[in-house]
Amino acid sequence: MDKLQFGETAVLEDGKEYVCFCELEDNGNSYVYLVTASKPVEVCFAKQRLEEGNLLLDLVSNQAEKERLLALFQEKMGK
Repeated sequence: MDKLQFGETAVLEDGKEYVCFCELEDNGNSYVYLVTASKPVEVCFAKQRLEEGNLLLDLVSNQAEKERLLALFQEKMGK
């Protein structure tokens, strides 16, 4: 399995389906901006990595890291 890219979906541990809205590399880590595929819309950031051919997504829970990632994603998307 490869890392998530724009438009691809993943089902997280909460059972909800998320769509990859954007991805970026920062300090050697790969991050994705995920949005739920159904309403109400929920947004989250996750670090993604491949381990033994399996895609692992670690949700970002630290508020400072979320804010830093939001700024990086906004910069990447030109907003």
